[in-house]
Amino acid sequence: MTTTTWLDLKMKNLFTTAFLIIFCVTVFEIANLKPAVSQSHFSRVKSHLVFKKEFSGIAKVIDGDSIRVDDHEVRLFGIDAPEYSQPCFNKSGREYHCGDVSYRFLQDLIEGKNVICRYAEKDKYNRYLSKCEIDKISINQEIIKNGMAVIYNFTESDDVMDALEEKAQKEKIGIWQGAFQLPKEYRKANPRDK
Repeated sequence: MTTTTWLDLKMKNLFTTAFLIIFCVTVFEIANLKPAVSQSHFSRVKSHLVFKKEFSGIAKVIDGDSIRVDDHEVRLFGIDAPEYSQPCFNKSGREYHCGDVSYRFLQDLIEGKNVICRYAEKDKYNRYLSKCEIDKISINQEIIKNGMAVIYNFTESDDVMDALEEKAQKEKIGIWQGAFQLPKEYRKANPRDK
């Protein structure tokens, strides 16, 4: 017959408590896919890019953060929209393709309309890194304001964009209504076939 000492019970309770804490934290982290993007502006630095060169034309949407303006393929600077088939979860926990929603939002905003883009340089895919507007309204800011993308982590810190993202997050607009994976993390986990 084994006898349980006071120290044995104390150690057993300690291990049980530690296990429960670790388990709860792990479950919380897994369940809470929504990233803490509102803090992302602290990791960004001022950009060296200057957006002075300009072109304009009729817009055609490629995806939630890329457009074609006449013969110019444009990557909207400073934002990162979900990939077209990327799953997100709404406030009820139902899955939906948030990249498709982001794409359709941008279509409704600019498709077939005249836009003005100011660009700094081209990216590695030969797209113009641009800040674009329609009727003097920033397209990049409208996308963030409506929760259709997150601020791209490796871009400049911009007080206006940061405030728009924080407001969308607080008011649970667009992708902020439920849980989602950062688009860059989704792309890393789901690389495109070449």
